[in-house]
Amino acid sequence: MVDFIEISVVAVGTFLAMSMFSTLYGKSSPLYALAEESYIGFATGLTIIWNIDYIWKTGIVNIMAGDWVLLFSILLGAMMLMRVHPKYGYVARLPIAIVLGAQFGLSLRTIIFTGFIQQISATIVPLFTGGTQTLIYNWTIVICVIFMLTFFFYTIEMKGALGMSARFGEYLLYIAFGAVFAQTFMGRLGLVIGFLQSYTIPDWKTPYLLASMALVLALIMYMDRAGLLEKLTPEE
Repeated sequence: MVDFIEISVVAVGTFLAMSMFSTLYGKSSPLYALAEESYIGFATGLTIIWNIDYIWKTGIVNIMAGDWVLLFSILLGAMMLMRVHPKYGYVARLPIAIVLGAQFGLSLRTIIFTGFIQQISATIVPLFTGGTQTLIYNWTIVICVIFMLTFFFYTIEMKGALGMSARFGEYLLYIAFGAVFAQTFMGRLGLVIGFLQSYTIPDWKTPYLLASMALVLALIMYMDRAGLLEKLTPEE
């Protein structure tokens, strides 16, 4: 038996979701503004609650247990809140500098390995050992890397064999960028499919989704014909 709270969550969720999709109508919509601001408000409130709970569980509780070092982090966090004060906003510079410096140091080490060393080592592959399929893959990687690197030669004139190599490398870059775009699109499409599944499984959710679609479309069309879309949509 489905309780009233779950039905309410599904009904409100489908209505707000379809209101988000009302932007596809091509005009400003008060329903889209309602859904957008509701999402931002809910997300902000939830983030604040999570952060307070995290500070309590990992900071206050451990401090009361004797881990006094965490007082330093609580102090830095309190100093960062001074950013909103016009007179003492400079106090927040110290914790911001510490956070940025620590994050930069950690990310720099990661970028050197993942974005530089591992990228180079991935192209250094055996070309004469292994199975037929492995050799085809390895030779393809090496040849494509060489062709694409020649595309970035800007110090010499691109003509002859080097020009042909650069042109072929340009086409390979187009193929690679197209594959990345297609993969990104498939990921977004997977999110849409997951969203639809969350509101169609189990079967009792489907009528609420269809009703929300019809209701939002009817409201948008009515407000458009009545000239209320721009009047009711808040200014950004």
